[in-house]
Amino acid sequence: MGICIDVLIVDWDHLMSAPGDDQRYAMLHDAGLSVDDDEDAWPDRSPSVGPQWFWPSPPAVGWFGKFDFGNVGSSYKDHFWAGERWEEIRAFVAPDVRSAVDRFIDPLFWDGLEYMADQDTEGAAAHVSVVLPDAPSDHLLWCPPAAISSLKLLWDSVDAELASIRQPFERYARIGLGRMNDFDAFAGLLRGWGDVIGQAQQRGWGAVGLRC
Repeated sequence: MGICIDVLIVDWDHLMSAPGDDQRYAMLHDAGLSVDDDEDAWPDRSPSVGPQWFWPSPPAVGWFGKFDFGNVGSSYKDHFWAGERWEEIRAFVAPDVRSAVDRFIDPLFWDGLEYMADQDTEGAAAHVSVVLPDAPSDHLLWCPPAAISSLKLLWDSVDAELASIRQPFERYARIGLGRMNDFDAFAGLLRGWGDVIGQAQQRGWGAVGLRC
């Protein structure tokens, strides 16, 4: 069995009103379970095949939303292999696009930029740096609202040029090994994260990823 990830966007002030890490984890864990188990609120819900959002139903306080990546992305293995695929193709991607993708995925799931010898220091994306605080135990992501704004700027740059990555991916990715073996799955995972960041940014919220 591998690790899966539950991604939630949250009202940061509400979350941080809890007195400690254990209480905050319990809040997040219970929030995720509440929308998973709320069959009355989701009468038309079907087994997930694609990305979808789940929100608390009244009278629950609307302080969070849960993002389901669907068949590609709910397992953390998909994120690991997306990072592997990126390392295989990034040298063949235009520098501005490479810089934006590097800085977008690095704090979210990749964590490989510091090991890359060809970090770009020019271009708009190079001037956007996102450094996240250490995540508490059993969290795979801990992203306060201040970091969300920077990630949204990076995602806008990535989204505009995402199609340009298809050719390098199809030519240079080692698609016979592991997961994330086609470009559409890779791009879909990035778009899922873009949706998470965009929804959080609209509300002034943060984002968390729970190990499950």
